[in-house]
Parts: sequence; C-alpha cells; structure tokens
Amino acid sequence: MANNLIKKRLFLSFVLLSFALSLFVVTTISWIKIWLQETETYEVGNVDVNINVFFFDGVTTTPGAEVEIAVGVTKPGCYLVNLVDNSNVYFFEDFRVQVQVLSNVNTYFRVKIYEQLTYTYTSYEGVVTELTVINPNYMPFNYSTTNWYDNRLIDNYIYYTIPVQRTSESVPLILDLVASAPVGGFATYSPGYSLQIAFSIEAVQADGGPVNVWDLTTPPWGSAW
Repeated sequence: MANNLIKKRLFLSFVLLSFALSLFVVTTISWIKIWLQETETYEVGNVDVNINVFFFDGVTTTPGAEVEIAVGVTKPGCYLVNLVDNSNVYFFEDFRVQVQVLSNVNTYFRVKIYEQLTYTYTSYEGVVTELTVINPNYMPFNYSTTNWYDNRLIDNYIYYTIPVQRTSESVPLILDLVASAPVGGFATYSPGYSLQIAFSIEAVQADGGPVNVWDLTTPPWGSAW
C-alpha cells in the first residue's frame, strides 16, 4: 500500500511539473513575440512626385488646358499651347512647369517630354482637319538648368541631379522646370499652328532606385548616385 501511495504521489508530481513547464514555455514565447513586435516597428518610405502645368503672364496664373478631341472629351495629361497669338492666355511664352515633390525619403526623378506640332484648318464645308507636323527640333522652352541635366539626345529624359524630398509633412518641395519665357522672346507661327505637349515623370528612391529600377549604374552626368 505504501509503495502504491508513493507511486501515485510521484505521478501526480510529474503531471503538475509538466503543466507548470508548459505554462512557462507558452508565457515565454508570448513575451518574445511582443518584444519583437515592439522592436521591429518602422516607417516605410513613400516616393511621390507630380507635374504641375500652368500659364503665367506676369500677373495672372491660368491652369493648363488639356487638348480637346471632342466636345467634353480631352486627352488626359496632354496640354495645348498657343503659338500664334501673344495675347492668348495659353501663349507659348507664358508656359510654366513645376515639379511637386511629396516623397518622405530622398528621391531621384526624371521627366520625359512629348511634343507634337500640329496644323489645323477648316474646309469650306466646315470640316475641321488636324495635321501632324514633323518638327526636327525641340521647342525652345526656357528649361531650368540649375540641378537639371538634359539627356534628351541620348534617352529622351531630363534628370534632376540631386536627391530631394518634401519640405515637411504638409508642405511639398516645389522645383521649377520651366520658370520663364525664352530669352529673346518667341517667334510666332502662322495661324492654324499649335503645340500639344505631355509629360511623363518617373521617380525612384535615391537608395538603390536608379540602379535597380532605371538600370543606370552611374548617372548620365557622370560621378555617382
């Protein structure tokens, strides 16, 4: 009887010890998970860059007008520039372009510009015809040169050469791409001519972005990223 009682007590002690060890292991794992969650909290970088197109005559600012292909139907992101009338609110000399940087990490960006010179005429029957005109040269916009690198003859892009980010959480960094009229003015075209212009902007995180996304191991202007 005494031996049986001792065996029962030993078995019960073993069960209680196993239960206590299980509680310890579970509690320890839960604590480690909480500790890891607290120490791995971090902020993910956000890359955000936009193009702003408008016209400024020295007094009044006018938003860029998208090209209309039918009544109420426009070409998204494609803007009309007047080439013939210097009193028009969309006249070439008043054309302005800014880049708005909202990234919260250092960012490189580049801009591709699409220009299409057109000629439009109306037939005696009232039919409007738009013709594409081949233009071998870039239009003479007064592009900014400070921290910009024009590589269009090689890959069709204009690059901003230094990494940038927003001024603050609520204030974007504003950079001018076209800030003034051409030096010496602009020689107007004959009636019927106009320019359609669009922009494509690509932005990448400065740390590794140009190499991994653009496949550029070195900047087009030399040196290093």
